[in-house]
Amino acid sequence: MNARYDRSPIALIVNGHHAVRRALCERIQASFSNFRIREAASVEDALCVLEDEAIDIVLLDEGSGISGLKGTRAILEHSPKASVIVMSSFTEPECRSAACRAGAMAFVNKRAIGSELMQVLEAMSWPESGRGQPE
Repeated sequence: MNARYDRSPIALIVNGHHAVRRALCERIQASFSNFRIREAASVEDALCVLEDEAIDIVLLDEGSGISGLKGTRAILEHSPKASVIVMSSFTEPECRSAACRAGAMAFVNKRAIGSELMQVLEAMSWPESGRGQPE
């Protein structure tokens, strides 16, 4: 474990498409075996999950129900210690800036989600870099 967590980190994937959520789950689990993964189809569903469990990281698709910026704010209002990573097809710097102003710790382009998301998660200093380490 690292100084930030005394247990395996829990990530919540928020995306309206079941197949996309499953693919992200599999990709994260393949790279970070110590992560526990939860899923939600919308921000509204995510808020219900957050009621029941302390989530460390929220991977938020900007099109999941209410807007990504409002969703980021709602999630952080409910769980201020969670790290929100916004996933978006928009690439404009203004979109990144707006996500950060809303409280997101990172903004990932959906077109580069495989490499970019893994880099962001790696940079979060998980135990033993988080990669391939069993719980």
